[in-house]
Amino acid sequence: MGSNGGARAHLGDPGSRRFFYELSPRARVALSQLPLTAATVLVALMVIAWHPGLASDPLFRSGMLAHAAMFIVACVVPWERLPPGAVLAVPLLDFVPIGMVRLAGIETIIQLGVLTVIPVVWLAWSGLHPRFCLAMSFLGPLLMVWLPLALAGTVDPAQYADVTVLPVMMLATAAVVRMLSSSAAAQQHALARARDGLQEALDALGREKRLLDAVLDTVGVGVQAVDATGRTVLANRAQLLNKALAGRTPGAKGNSWPRIYGRNGAPMDPEVQPVARACRGEAFADTVVRLGQGPGQRIFSTSGTPLHGPDGIEGAVVAFTDVTTLVNALAVRDEFLNNVSHELRTPLTSVLGYVEMLQEAQGIPAHARRGLEVVQRNAERLQRLVDDLLSAAAGTPDHRPRPVDAAELVRLAVATAAPLAEAGQLRLLDRTPGPVPAVLDPVRIAQALDNLLSNAVKYTPPGGEVAITASRDGDSVVIEVADTGIGMDPSETQSLFSKFYRTETARRTAIPGVGLGLSITKAIVEAHHGTITCTSTTGRGTVFVVHLPDPAPGSGYRHTPRPAQEPTAHDAR
Repeated sequence: MGSNGGARAHLGDPGSRRFFYELSPRARVALSQLPLTAATVLVALMVIAWHPGLASDPLFRSGMLAHAAMFIVACVVPWERLPPGAVLAVPLLDFVPIGMVRLAGIETIIQLGVLTVIPVVWLAWSGLHPRFCLAMSFLGPLLMVWLPLALAGTVDPAQYADVTVLPVMMLATAAVVRMLSSSAAAQQHALARARDGLQEALDALGREKRLLDAVLDTVGVGVQAVDATGRTVLANRAQLLNKALAGRTPGAKGNSWPRIYGRNGAPMDPEVQPVARACRGEAFADTVVRLGQGPGQRIFSTSGTPLHGPDGIEGAVVAFTDVTTLVNALAVRDEFLNNVSHELRTPLTSVLGYVEMLQEAQGIPAHARRGLEVVQRNAERLQRLVDDLLSAAAGTPDHRPRPVDAAELVRLAVATAAPLAEAGQLRLLDRTPGPVPAVLDPVRIAQALDNLLSNAVKYTPPGGEVAITASRDGDSVVIEVADTGIGMDPSETQSLFSKFYRTETARRTAIPGVGLGLSITKAIVEAHHGTITCTSTTGRGTVFVVHLPDPAPGSGYRHTPRPAQEPTAHDAR
């Protein structure tokens, strides 16, 4: 019982059991022996009061003294130093004094044998050596009632059979107690497992909460979670600072923030403020607001996501990202681009003016006139680049279509790229067979062609080939630029048209460029309501295809007629 008590103490049984199993082994044994001792004392008092003859019987007195000795043994023996099974000696030895008392009073008080049930219950409930205890629950009472008959020399089988009722009843009692004990132990184990599982879940939840708090307090984004009523259930340190910046005092009710303003600096109405919108179940992203006043005002990009439950909106999560530095940097960039563009416009205007004057002069040789055309074209291109910078700063690119010959634009682009191709020992091919009438912006498209050709030439090693083709395909003009250059990974083509993007190979090999050409080209194509695509294979080359919708090119386009011929090539090999 001492060992099982230690196990159950670990289970943490409630109430009196917990108290019992928290005692020392010696106290538990003494307490387990106490019910039999109390019953024996009660029997002794009854015998003295109503059966004085039995009280003077030496056998009865010996039984009482033996039980007293057993109680003293239970109280003084250091059971914690002995093996767990040693405690079973107490209920087993209890059968001796009970048998003596029963035998002494068998003619006077026949019920004294019922005291046997106490050590039997002890054995069955102990949980130690279950089969042995069940066997002794039967054999102990059996020897207690048979041994006196055997010592008296009784040979009548009927008498042995009569006294067997008590051992059988004790065995049945022990079996029932054992089943109840096993059931109680199973329930206690189940409760212990459930309690341990709940404690583990609570510990895990606590760890997750601490981790979440640490993560949220580490990031610079303000995060706030609200319930369906708009009450804040979670806010990290950054969001608390944002609230203070917006004049939101701790514990204030409602979702209105006093010092919150829109993108243009006008105060925001309470119903359109981010937290209020999120509480209504709106989902939004990249909504720019300003928090605070004066020099300390900050600019935030806000987003909100509602939390949907089975009964509707359960709450929302709002995030505030400080973009003050980014907005200020963009403003500085736009101001710089605007200033530089204005500074470049004046000299370019003078260059174009003098070129026009020279072109109108008489007696200029043909080769000089062609040179002036190149100067004029590149000056116009530079002027358009300046316009691009201004448009990028303003965010509104212009578009001036007119009837032209796309084949002539290709020819001029090839002529412009020829020196660079010759320097790189490349074969530059114009595979456009004849006129390609179209209605488009010739300066813009020329700029796009220059970007595509210069890109192809830069990324093609010596001995390679760059080819360009323009043609009509139904109601569209199709321009294709293909090279046999270094190519790129297909995953890189997804970001190829982003501003300032450069591939890993370009950065590694230090090929010059800032990553604006393709983004400008895409903007030009999209201004014509067209599309541009790129397919590339590492080490095998790249192909750009431009589709420009042009259902009615009309007549009057300008071109220099040229007969059908073999593809024009600029070969420097």
